Amino acid sequence: MTIAARAGRSPLIVVSVGLLLVCFVLITLTSSLEKSPTSDESFHLMAGYSYLRWGDFRINPEHPPLAKALAALPLLFLKVDDGSLTRKERDLVQTDRIYGWRLANQWLFLKNPAETFFFYAKLPMIALSAVLGIFVFLWARDIYGYTAAFAALTLYLFDPNIIAHSPIVHTDVPFALMFFASTYFYWRTLRKTTWFNWFMTILLFSLSVITKFTSVAILPIWAVLGGLRIVSPMPLQLRMFSKPQTTSGRWAKTGSLTLLFVSAIALGYVALWSAYGFRYRAAPTQIGEFAGDRPNESPLLTKLIQSNRNNQLFPEAWVSGIAHASSFSERASYLVGEISDQGFGYYFPIAFAVKTPLPILILLLITLRMALINNKHRYDERFLLIPLILFFALAVYSRMNIGLRHILAIYPFLFVWLGGTVTALWDSRRYWKQCVVVLLGLWFIWSCARAYPDYLAFFNETIAPRSRHETLVDSNLDWGQDLKGLKKWMNEQGVASIQLAYFGTAEPQYYGIQYMSKPGTFSAILAQPTNSENLAVSPYIAVSATHLSGVYLRPRNPYAHFLNEEPIANIGGSILIFRDNR
Repeated sequence: MTIAARAGRSPLIVVSVGLLLVCFVLITLTSSLEKSPTSDESFHLMAGYSYLRWGDFRINPEHPPLAKALAALPLLFLKVDDGSLTRKERDLVQTDRIYGWRLANQWLFLKNPAETFFFYAKLPMIALSAVLGIFVFLWARDIYGYTAAFAALTLYLFDPNIIAHSPIVHTDVPFALMFFASTYFYWRTLRKTTWFNWFMTILLFSLSVITKFTSVAILPIWAVLGGLRIVSPMPLQLRMFSKPQTTSGRWAKTGSLTLLFVSAIALGYVALWSAYGFRYRAAPTQIGEFAGDRPNESPLLTKLIQSNRNNQLFPEAWVSGIAHASSFSERASYLVGEISDQGFGYYFPIAFAVKTPLPILILLLITLRMALINNKHRYDERFLLIPLILFFALAVYSRMNIGLRHILAIYPFLFVWLGGTVTALWDSRRYWKQCVVVLLGLWFIWSCARAYPDYLAFFNETIAPRSRHETLVDSNLDWGQDLKGLKKWMNEQGVASIQLAYFGTAEPQYYGIQYMSKPGTFSAILAQPTNSENLAVSPYIAVSATHLSGVYLRPRNPYAHFLNEEPIANIGGSILIFRDNR
């Protein structure tokens, strides 16, 4: 394509990408407004506000601070009643984890306009997801061309799982952005090493370090990719100096990549300290060590923590966060009617198979078939497939089986790869292949439209709606997001109060729900006592799908008898309503 043609095409491309992003933002934002906050969001938002307002990193240290701080940033420009978040109250959080959830619940739902706060907190999260979409477009364009770029961007922006998690105040989408974008620039650096590519690679890696502890997986993945580049006959193109150079020898290439890794680690270390205010202590004027939350601390981890206290090599809150995360490395999980404390090796393969839209799965099968006979983009596709495969394998190995969100970072790599397949099918000029593209595209858009606004509870057509809670629960289906839908149903049916077994931390009374707390309703523990003693016993009981599975209510599931009953209503897929005849 000539320079003139490119210049004439650029405005149209920019407008088209912009329109797709606007559609994505509107769908994501409006669907999120139909939902109540998920279980973790209250604690995360309070933690982020604490980081920005007081430089107190003791609240919710289980993740590095970047994503939570970005979500809380708009609150600094709003009228916030933070009188309940006194230093004394924040001191208690490190000694009683449940108290932290209670404090967040009371601060948001009893002292402040929670809906307003969450609306503004979701905007930075949606913006980060939109930026990730732009990088999906850029990488697909660089490998396959503009047709693939638009196909990949469409797959990304209208995937129900991406839409579901984009507005949530959590680390999953922000980490996916940092992982994908940094790997994109790592790929560019190995193709053509410029100061810009080099700097963006290490900068985005540094941001991943302060986004999620999973960032530790990036360097080994890059090492594999770099090793393949070293043993390949392709030279490194150095464009960092006035005179371009090429490096062909293995030792020379090894030295260049080693320098890149050292730079990434060094800047990551600086970013880590900067995220915690270049201060070792978890809170200003702190007296004594930060206790953190380490109930299952291993002897090795204990020694490492003590060594860090003596040498202060890393911020106190960051080390405490690692200890906190390690204490939850094994937790109860549910899969197709089974419960395990050690997790399932086939959890993520099944979750991927039932939560990914069927048109994408079909396109993936076509892509695998085409990959066996087409070597045109073999080198570039390694940078898509190796991170995807290795990260997926690490997730399977970790056995952290609480949601598809833990492998959400593989989807951008997948969409770029599939974008190349769409281009190959369309450019084949064969009518039946183009028909396949059109049909799969329409099916995919329909899958997105039919899921609105219940994107978190999306399952593809292999799972009947009535069987979703029998397959997966927790953040795959029920994360406490449907209090608004429950209130709407109660209004429509003229139900004044209801028995409630709610898997979430939002306060039902904030949404006008009068309820009698049943086992598992955390909000009754976290907030002020309800007035259930003054309510007549309701003939209806609303049970969150997660509690219906009994995964967190062992040894005895008080709702097991409802498993064989047909609910009279299903609220957003996550709350099932039964008539309680007992």
